[in-house]
Amino acid sequence: MLAGTYHWTNSSFDTLMPRVLLPVAHRPLIAYAFSWLHQGGIGDVSICANRGMSALKPHVGRHIPLGMTWSYHEDPVPRGAAGSIRDAATAHDADTFVVADGTAIPNVDLPALLASHRASGATVTVVVHNEHRRNGNPCLQVPTGIYVFEKRALEFVPPHGFYDIKERLIPELYRAGERIVAYPTEGAIPRVLGASTYLAVNEWMVEQLIGTAECPDGYVKVENCLFHRAASIDEDAMFVGPVLVEAGARVNSGAVVVGPTSIGRDVTIECDALVSRSAVWRRCVVGEQAVTDRCVLADDTIVESATQSFRSILVAERRRVPDNSKSRTPGNDYREGSALELGRRVGRRLIDSDWSRAPAAP
Repeated sequence: MLAGTYHWTNSSFDTLMPRVLLPVAHRPLIAYAFSWLHQGGIGDVSICANRGMSALKPHVGRHIPLGMTWSYHEDPVPRGAAGSIRDAATAHDADTFVVADGTAIPNVDLPALLASHRASGATVTVVVHNEHRRNGNPCLQVPTGIYVFEKRALEFVPPHGFYDIKERLIPELYRAGERIVAYPTEGAIPRVLGASTYLAVNEWMVEQLIGTAECPDGYVKVENCLFHRAASIDEDAMFVGPVLVEAGARVNSGAVVVGPTSIGRDVTIECDALVSRSAVWRRCVVGEQAVTDRCVLADDTIVESATQSFRSILVAERRRVPDNSKSRTPGNDYREGSALELGRRVGRRLIDSDWSRAPAAP
């Protein structure tokens, strides 16, 4: 599991927490890759991280599926993806290794992928997404961050120095005459690269959870929303889904939530507030008549009453860090109920639908 990431910019988003631990539909991002490996029959996982990811190790063990063994490999100096894989593989006697990027949610049949790899006799299988192009141009095969390696491929990786997969190892294997095979997926594999892609991945996962027939433990489905049974939702709170509400959250009278949105544990959405297309983490408070649209609210964030935030990274201690955002406190022109009217317009534009009331979860 490739869990090391590099912060190429000083983006406020990258200061929140290690990217692989970002909550996506209330689960750490890396947990989806762990589950994918476990469900595909993989019983042992090595987590490869770099020195800048020291905060990861204390938290990752709790998200490993029951019955799966794991080890943690931290590079003291940058080794690159191929270098990290080579170093981790030396501790194992397996001949075949599945490599997954911890910032992606795998969306491919793992047993079918392994069967195809074995049948092809490839040294490396690269999972790709076919990106269709306009004007009759051929598709682009875009790597998704998922690979299957035979151990002999790692013999081409030097024991020291930075060595990448796509720029160094794959070309070197081609030159040596090794067989490299592309394995196309039917759909793109969601991947978090920054704030905008994080919101997109979170929205996608909320939609996937609510779109499945099986309801997660502890939740009840009301129309196109999932409410935890331990959440408290006033009868006149209004939703346009998909919306996911965690345990301990409270959505008060007249509040409006536009999906896709996730409301985290112990969050409070005060009366007449609007939360639209946002990821709200744990213990946040959105004040009365406040508006947040396309925002990430980090743990313990307080959004003051009657403020409006658009496309922002909002953090605790009332510090707002803009990310190409617009934020303002309305003056006398702000009228009671304006958040509801704004919500109606957003909802109609997104899904061509009006608002519906959702009763509190039983």
